[in-house]
Amino acid sequence: MRIWPVIFDSRPAYAASAAPLATLLGAPIGREPLIATLCRRIAAVTPNAPTVVAPAEVPDAYAAHIAAMAPSAIVARPEDWADSLAGAETSDVLLLIDPRCFPIDDDAIATLVGHFSSARQVAHHHVALEPSVTGIKEQVSIDRNGLVRRVHRRYEPATWPFLTGVAASLVPVSSNILSIHPFPASLVELRQRLVQAGVSSRDLPIQHGVADLATEHGLLAAGEHAVTVLAGHSAGEPLIVGNGQRLASDLRTAGAVVIHPDVQIDEGVTIVGPALIGPGVHIGARAVVAHVVLGPGSQVPPYTIVRDRASFAAVDVTTPVTPPSAWTRLERHSLDGHVNNRIKALEEAPHRSYLPWKRTFDVVVAGVLLTLLAPLLVVIAFLVWVTSGRPVFYGAEREGLGGRLFQCLKFRTMRTGSDTLQHRLKSQDKLDGPHFKLEDDPRLTPIGRLLRATNLDELPQLLNVCRGEMSLVGPRPSPFRENQICVPWREGRLSVRPGVTGLWQICRQDRAAGDFHQWIEYDLLYVQHIGLLLDLKILVATVLTLGGKAPVPVHWMVPQLGDAPEVAPVQERSAPAATSAPARLTGQSGLSR
Repeated sequence: MRIWPVIFDSRPAYAASAAPLATLLGAPIGREPLIATLCRRIAAVTPNAPTVVAPAEVPDAYAAHIAAMAPSAIVARPEDWADSLAGAETSDVLLLIDPRCFPIDDDAIATLVGHFSSARQVAHHHVALEPSVTGIKEQVSIDRNGLVRRVHRRYEPATWPFLTGVAASLVPVSSNILSIHPFPASLVELRQRLVQAGVSSRDLPIQHGVADLATEHGLLAAGEHAVTVLAGHSAGEPLIVGNGQRLASDLRTAGAVVIHPDVQIDEGVTIVGPALIGPGVHIGARAVVAHVVLGPGSQVPPYTIVRDRASFAAVDVTTPVTPPSAWTRLERHSLDGHVNNRIKALEEAPHRSYLPWKRTFDVVVAGVLLTLLAPLLVVIAFLVWVTSGRPVFYGAEREGLGGRLFQCLKFRTMRTGSDTLQHRLKSQDKLDGPHFKLEDDPRLTPIGRLLRATNLDELPQLLNVCRGEMSLVGPRPSPFRENQICVPWREGRLSVRPGVTGLWQICRQDRAAGDFHQWIEYDLLYVQHIGLLLDLKILVATVLTLGGKAPVPVHWMVPQLGDAPEVAPVQERSAPAATSAPARLTGQSGLSR
């Protein structure tokens, strides 16, 4: 199999007033133009030179312009690029790249090719999913009488199907892609055309952030990200790339600044990073530029202030920046992915300054316990295998910190295939929330009943602790279907790692009647009052109560509650579990952000 790369160049709207050769592939990204970044990524998966499809109505000098930045590239016009690949065989594959949808990760193309290798007869598309301010979308289903019948909640990343762009596509030549005429204007349209033609396709979500370079905000986001990555190599001084710069001696810079070749900066200029000054840029005297990406040949007039702009021409400070679209409004804050940045922000919150110590404590204690309990774990595994066969362990998908999915490990306590029986048994569920439990669960194995009663089935979760997916103390790890009932509760409990034990496990009072509101209450109390002392108290109480067999007064754990009354017992419900009302918070409990 040979891979033939094709890159589709374009002229974004924000470059309309620039020189005719100002196209997207010439935009500076870090130390190099965009085309050099793409060629470097392509070289990691194929030795074949890329074919660059020129935008419509570019001058004849375009080919030389591309060759100066990427000598190995082959330039073709939109109407004849397919002819340049006429030698491709049916066993080959086309790697089609749309730079307007730009993954930040350098390994993005290699990741796509790796997935394609396992199913070469299927077209693969590297897709960008729409970001969201809250990470939640709600849709209400209304019947013909105008009555609300169902509320659908979609969360990032658990149930998020909203696609906004395609960065790259791997399409087998055998799909007759070279005969498509006219060729679609974007890879999103190509994806639709292939499906209509009966070509099987798979979507691979981009995991580490994407920028929409068709917008000024997107280029600014990508440039700032690249400059920030390079900042560690500049020792506080501007990073000079190439030569030919004419910089005034009184140039002042702050933050990460990258300056490309042939840049002229007059006296009295101040540059505030992250800022990327492309080749041939001229910044006039006494100008102040902050958080900018200036493309080749851009000009900043003297005595002006320019900030939060990306430009390919003379910067017109009188022209307001176009408001960002739904896709780009979060790019400058989420280039590492919505979930990753969310996790970083949560871990750096002021009231979580002890988290590095908590993580160290978790690893040390979990490692010691696994060593000491190894003989017991072997015995339990043997008993499970002898009494009910394989598998010995059961990995249930749970949501962790920031909504990341992981396999929560337990010793298997139920017969195989028990998940499918849960829907049939739901009518017998006596709990008042989304979780499911039966007093005499027919799915349990004999050894499973003993393990459940003694909580020994949860000992393998110490491995989850060592892997960083769980903590010794935290909210109970729950699947997506349980977390969607109450949005504030979900946001709070997923702001910390789930725990092997927690405040709810040791303080809950109404296990038989169902205690969903207590579950909400104690999870949010833990999030608000999180700290090393509280963790130690919960661990001690877990040991003394044999895993919460007897309830502990919550004000013993959280003295800030004073003499606040305990949560009222949950009354017997008259309908199956469907509550979605927010919890009544006792004392000062709540979600602290």
